[in-house]
This record gives sequence, C-alpha cells and structure tokens, in this order.
Amino acid sequence: MKISRKTRNITKYLNHLKPLELYMLGLPLDAGLEDIFKEMEFEVPLVPGLRLLLPATKGPACRRNAEGFDIVHRDQPMEVAHRQIEWHWTQFVGRYDSEERSKIVDVPYRRYPRTHVAPYSVDVEIKVRDDGQPFIVAGPFVNDISQVTTATNTANMLREVLGGFEVLSKDLSNWVSAPVKRLHWQLLPPGNNPWESAKPVLEKMVERAPAGNQNVLRARLSAVGEKRPDFVAIGVGGFGGYTVFGFVKQALCVLECPQVNNATYVLPMESWEIVSQMTKAQILDSKSHKERIMHTRTWFSALNKVLDVDDMAA
Repeated sequence: MKISRKTRNITKYLNHLKPLELYMLGLPLDAGLEDIFKEMEFEVPLVPGLRLLLPATKGPACRRNAEGFDIVHRDQPMEVAHRQIEWHWTQFVGRYDSEERSKIVDVPYRRYPRTHVAPYSVDVEIKVRDDGQPFIVAGPFVNDISQVTTATNTANMLREVLGGFEVLSKDLSNWVSAPVKRLHWQLLPPGNNPWESAKPVLEKMVERAPAGNQNVLRARLSAVGEKRPDFVAIGVGGFGGYTVFGFVKQALCVLECPQVNNATYVLPMESWEIVSQMTKAQILDSKSHKERIMHTRTWFSALNKVLDVDDMAA
C-alpha cells in the first residue's frame, strides 16, 4: 500500500512486522519516477545497483538527510558567532582619485547556542525483484525503537521526492543483486586547463546560492581553482554545491562545502575513488580527511599552506 501523507512515526505502519525484523521503504520504479530523477539532473535510465543521495532542496526531510540540522538551545544565554561576507569600501588613491576595494571578512553576531546533528545520509538504491520489477528503495531498517527516527525521516523524504512510500519486505531472495555504485559526483571535462573548463558550470552553481553568499563562494572556488587542479568534479543530488579539486602533485583532493560558514575538507588523493563512493556522513567523519579548514578569515592562508604554495593576502 502506497502511503502519500507525512508521518510523525513510522511504527504505525510496521504492525505486521516482528520485533527486529528487517524492512525497506520504497516504491516500484516506473517511467513517472524516472522523469522525477531526470528533472533532478540525474542520468536516466536508472540502473540496478545505483545509489543516490536525494537533494537537500526537496524539503525538510531531504535537508535533514543530506545536511543534518541544528538543535537551538533557546534556554541558554546567547553567544557570539561569526558569518563571512564580502566587504566593500572606497580606497582613496592620491589626492583626487579613488577605487573600489573588497575583501572577505568575518562579521560577529549574537545567537542562541546550537548543537549540530549530523546528516542521516540515507541513500536510495535501485533494486530489481526476481520477477524483473525494478524498485527504488532505502534501507534496510530494523523494526526497533533505535531506528525509528531515521526511518521516519526517510519515509518523509521519499514522500517529498517521489510522492509517497511503501513498507517492503527485506527478504534477500526477493531481490536480484547488482554491484553497488554511488552516483554522487560528475567529473567535468578536463581540457588543457580543468579550472577554466569548470568555471561556467561552477558559476551556475554559485548563482543558485543565496545572493548574500555568492561572492564569498565565488572567492573560495577561485582561490582553489587558481592553484591549477588536475581535475574538477561537482556534486550530484544531495551533494549539490560540493566541489572536488584534484591535485596530483600534492596527492590531495580539496572538497569545498557550499555552506558559507562551514569548512573545506582535504582528502588523500590515493583514496579518492574510495572516498567518492562513501556517504556524506562518512566523508565528513574525521577519519576520512587529512585537514579541515574552517571558513574564517585565515582560510586563504591555510589553503596555501596545505597546497604548499606561497602565501597570498587574505
């Protein structure tokens, strides 16, 4: 039975299951659902074994799954935090002339303390049943209180993107196995200068960000791109806005996060193929990266240090 409404608790749809029994959430895959994925700029047809992280822009459940969320502690005293902006001013040159200048600065503001909850990072996967019917599914989940929150959010995520969900059996004999491939990254055409080739695509990505963040994002992407990366890849779906720059000589990959006040991650080049198949939660885990450069005024100099180039002005 397809459930098309938002649910507060998945357990009311699990009464037919035994305690600790495995189940999946999903829908039969048809042309209508493939059209939905095509609109989200995924490549179709979707093939068995393909795993996707759904875009955060599709709704609150998708956002919690792809980016996590903050618990705001309004019962505690406010704290000082910082956000990055591009600051413009007029610089006088000589006695009569002037020129417009700008730089990235940290601006303090007061807010309630908050605790960040990591993304659930649940992928959807294309599976085929023994009778040849393809499904798009998420899971498996255990019928246990420990997984209620994640499964409930996943059900609402499927509703936001696909219009609903079904509770499906997790009997492995019902599915034809296929090699798993996560579709999270699209390599841009390398050309003689990968950065120049990537600029038009990245500019479109920047233009989709909030207007107040665009110049900051543009400055950071340019700072990495001007180091002449050997390849550039952009995130797909729930990785939308993320960009990877590969530097063969330094044996590093720089993973730039789209959120202005987040961080840049430096990954080891030798494990890039492995890292590219990880979930977002795994990539952002401390064991998966070599450096984490916070988005503060020291970001530019820290990037130069990591990539072993001369310092440039922040």
